[in-house]
Amino acid sequence: MLRTCLLYLLLALTIPVMAAVDGGEDPQFQYSSEKMASFLFMQHAMDRKEQLIESLGRWPEQQQAIFSSLSKNQGWDGISELLMVLGFALLVGFAAESLIAYKLRSLSLKIRDQKCENWHESLGFLLLRSFFSLIALGVFALAAYAIPLILYHPQDSFHSTLEELIGLIIKIRALAIIAQMFWAPNASGLRLMHMECQDSQGFYRWTLGFISFYLISTAAWKLLFQHGIDPIMFALIVPVNGLILNLVAIIFIYAHRKTITHLFTNGYESASLLLQFIRQSWPTLLTIWLMLLWTIWASNEFLGYYTQADHLTPAWWLTLSFPLLDRILYVLMSRLKGVSWLQSRTYEQRCDRFISRSLLIFRISIFVAVLYHLTNTIGYDTLSMLTDNFGNLFDKFRDVVVVLIVAYAIWEIIQSAIERHLPEELPEEDAAMATLEGEGGGAGASRSETLLPLVRSFLLVFLLVTVTLTVMSISGVQIGPLLAGAGIIGIAVGFGAQKLVQDVISGIFFLLDDAFRRGEYIEAAGLRGTVERISIRSIRLRHHLGAVQTIPFGEMATITNLSRDWITMKLEFRLAYDTDIEKVRKIIKRVGQEMLTHEEYGQHFLLPLKSQGVIRIEESALICRMKFTCVPGEQWVIRREAYRLVKEALSENGIHFAHRSVHVLMPDQNGTTEENSDDQTPQRRMLLGAAALEGSAELRRHDKIDDEKANPIGADSDSV
Repeated sequence: MLRTCLLYLLLALTIPVMAAVDGGEDPQFQYSSEKMASFLFMQHAMDRKEQLIESLGRWPEQQQAIFSSLSKNQGWDGISELLMVLGFALLVGFAAESLIAYKLRSLSLKIRDQKCENWHESLGFLLLRSFFSLIALGVFALAAYAIPLILYHPQDSFHSTLEELIGLIIKIRALAIIAQMFWAPNASGLRLMHMECQDSQGFYRWTLGFISFYLISTAAWKLLFQHGIDPIMFALIVPVNGLILNLVAIIFIYAHRKTITHLFTNGYESASLLLQFIRQSWPTLLTIWLMLLWTIWASNEFLGYYTQADHLTPAWWLTLSFPLLDRILYVLMSRLKGVSWLQSRTYEQRCDRFISRSLLIFRISIFVAVLYHLTNTIGYDTLSMLTDNFGNLFDKFRDVVVVLIVAYAIWEIIQSAIERHLPEELPEEDAAMATLEGEGGGAGASRSETLLPLVRSFLLVFLLVTVTLTVMSISGVQIGPLLAGAGIIGIAVGFGAQKLVQDVISGIFFLLDDAFRRGEYIEAAGLRGTVERISIRSIRLRHHLGAVQTIPFGEMATITNLSRDWITMKLEFRLAYDTDIEKVRKIIKRVGQEMLTHEEYGQHFLLPLKSQGVIRIEESALICRMKFTCVPGEQWVIRREAYRLVKEALSENGIHFAHRSVHVLMPDQNGTTEENSDDQTPQRRMLLGAAALEGSAELRRHDKIDDEKANPIGADSDSV
């Protein structure tokens, strides 16, 4: 009664699913009339059911035939002999394994107790331990297989049965070794995935039990087939066995749903509503999907459409192994973050983005593979249909995807290699505001920091052009005439853009000569400023008063770099004629020594402040000069402090700066001259007006935007 109920249940599941199938590959079921096809399908299903019921009626006879074949007509004596030989073979195998693997076992135990901080060391220890275990298993297999080979002829049924049973044990043990490598249930220090020991042991036991049950059931089918069971009986045995495997997988999913969810979310809550829904309901969705796959597969197995059932088997295995494969890929790709020669400022963020995109591609590939096998199961040769409709479009698409992935990986490597040598870059607005309070002249970036952004831009353009041409070539476009036409157009454009070419070539040679770097204070084409940006044809200078100046490289005949190595500032001041110059020299020297010990700017001096004496004599004062040498960029602060401290020191000693004045000697009515006359005389008014004009010209000269150019540093003949 129970067997009949199972048959009717299986048939009830089969009919609605297979009603749309055209009968598989057998031509007798391929009719144009849907009604006739449905009738023939029902007839075929009922025939299969009758055959199965008839075979079940002969089951006692089949049992006797299988028992006789398995024991070689020797009854229980044959079974006893078979079991004794199997036990002896296993005993010999374990003995040989113990002798050969004695040292290896002690090494494996030492490896198990290791705790590694480095993932590569963990993987190395796991592979080494697995290698030792596989060597021991290989010795066991050789010794165990030797027993039936020695005792029985290869055509003997005992020989094939023993080989099947020994092979089953070897497969289960090999599976246990591989599962230990993945889950490391007893070696927390070597575990590749971040899991608790309890969860890891649970995953290991379930994986080993599930695959062992599958291997045992598969071996049982083979033995039953070898020893004479009716083929129609597989229409009942195989689907029921598949249902048991499905139920075991579903129980495992619900038992470990929290652990699996944590592995995929890594402890973070998703903000997307869709992802939250999937995260909460994926066990139910996966259960429905597995039962649907089993229903279609069992229907084909029951009806004898073994080709369609074989098409669906990979889809079932891909579904079950997807979480493990996905997490293994994630763990392996996460190791890219630890590659030392790829480390850079934004490498971790870019690596996360690369990993997420790679996982998305992998998941889409798994989905497409499952969908492909599912469509083949229900009677559609998807690959042939797509090939007939789109030709070799999919081959081209595959090649294009490969080219894009390789180019993306190359660009990420280039990004990391260049970014390692670059400091953290401020946004353009922040970089402009960073020098708002400065006066320019500070040391700039290194040569690599100046050239590498240009090299990166050039490589990006080169890579884009190369990928574009490669994709066009894969798509069937003849790029030879295109390149020839581009060359002709380039020559024509070159003649019309000689100035642009001159700017580009001049810039290349300026950069090769290391004439300036980003962040340095230079003078070029009559303008001064800090190098803020370097492009392929121009340079942008930020004047210390805020003006932005863009200069094409072709306009720059010479470049004066005020930020290299050191800079000397020469400061002039006016003293009265009766000033003691030697006393002034000593005061300036003392002030210079005091400035060397200042905590803020003392360390920036290369040569201290000292007096250079009188450099010239004007009508109203002695023009004296003092100088100092310091690190570029610090001269402005030191200059202000030097003027202030020198003035205060001179004032303390009764010495004051002289004021600029004009002395006019005018003749009186008697022919003599007097220094002070009436301010209202025409001659005096003319002279005062001339002095005022000279003073206004001086003010206009200092009012220019580039006030340093009006008083160039070191313009005197004895400048350093």
